[in-house]
Amino acid sequence: MKCYFLDPRVEFFSVLNEKLGEDFTLLPAKMDDRERLLAGDVLISGLPGWDESGFEERFTELQKLVRNPAGVPLVAFLSTTDRQVMRMALSAGAYDYFVESASLEELRLVLRRATQFHELHCELEQLRASAARLTDFVSVVGTDEKMRAVYTFASKLAATDATVLITGETGSGKELLARAIHQSSPRARQPFMAVACSSLPETLIEAELFGHEKGAFTGAVSMRRGRFEAAERGTIFLDEIGELSPAMQVKLLRVLQDRAFERLGSNQSRAMEARVICATHRNLNQLVKSGEFRSDLYYRLNTIEIALPSLRERRDDIMVLAYSFLQSNAERHHRPTRRISSAAMAALEEYDWPGNVRELQNVMERAVVVSDGPEVRIEHLPMQFAAWETGPEDNSFDEEVRGFKRRLIQRVLMEFGNNKLQAARSLKIARSSLHRLIDELEVSPRVGERNITN
Repeated sequence: MKCYFLDPRVEFFSVLNEKLGEDFTLLPAKMDDRERLLAGDVLISGLPGWDESGFEERFTELQKLVRNPAGVPLVAFLSTTDRQVMRMALSAGAYDYFVESASLEELRLVLRRATQFHELHCELEQLRASAARLTDFVSVVGTDEKMRAVYTFASKLAATDATVLITGETGSGKELLARAIHQSSPRARQPFMAVACSSLPETLIEAELFGHEKGAFTGAVSMRRGRFEAAERGTIFLDEIGELSPAMQVKLLRVLQDRAFERLGSNQSRAMEARVICATHRNLNQLVKSGEFRSDLYYRLNTIEIALPSLRERRDDIMVLAYSFLQSNAERHHRPTRRISSAAMAALEEYDWPGNVRELQNVMERAVVVSDGPEVRIEHLPMQFAAWETGPEDNSFDEEVRGFKRRLIQRVLMEFGNNKLQAARSLKIARSSLHRLIDELEVSPRVGERNITN
């Protein structure tokens, strides 16, 4: 057990060290020696003079020691048996105290307890960090089986430095997944730099990524670090990588190959230590075939690809995400909204979500702001959800089931171009049964869709 003491009486503690036994090692230290303190189990503060004068000053001094930069528990080493001094030592935040006139066995016991406390505290911090990383993935995953598979795969590669390419529709949560990978990696304490490649003109993207020296171009009045440099040993996320110009593709390929770059206007090569995660909603393989994207860059980026499913492909997550956005927006806008009506939830679950998770987030924020009560109702949703309204909110159970069946058949018919045969196969029912349900439930094509075919 390694114990560091902050006390000018070095000789006294040297003698005490010999008497404690081989299980204990007392070493001198200073408050600003964080690395050394981190290697210890207990910090001993010898503060003689508490019974003389400057009581308040001594109390403030002990508080500073308790807040040591290493977070090591402190045992106050007192030269008095005054109970007020003992209480004040504990009030200052000391884990425990020891009076010099007490037995060595009592000191051993105090130090062992403090060490066990430190070990448990460190274990708790590790568990909290793990829980935080898990929460990052849970916010992406939801409950859908497809997303659980994405989570399992992403959690495995998070600990590596491999380049990752995330593909998926716009708004499907690609940046959210990239952030979760970063937060679950050993680089979590380093910066996460996100760059939207599609939002920057070609004349600025190079300076944005690599930085520039003063005078490198008109308007460069001072030196500026680029995103690759600012990312340090963290993660740089290049969103919509498929929008890069051919010239920038060449420069990015060189950076990935050499793990180095230069600022604009400089010949000095700088090491690129960040992990690279890219994302795109476009089919890079098709862009390679059409000559719009370099094949060598594509293969360099495509070390590991994660295909993120669209929201309509993981409908089981809609309810989970909707309530998550409901809660966050209610807190943000100080609204009383706490639940979603059955009709509104049915509308959310049956909608196709062309804007994916981002659209759902915006819809829920609007609903929370518009709602003037504790419940989001169908009228609080945008106009495109009116087609799913099934009547009064107090529908009976049978009416709710009937409405659900109608919406389910309507959605499946739409997915298969209103072809009954394919829809019946998807629903695993006979085509004659589907005909009967369509008539019974009065299912009609959605607005703008062609007629239902046999």
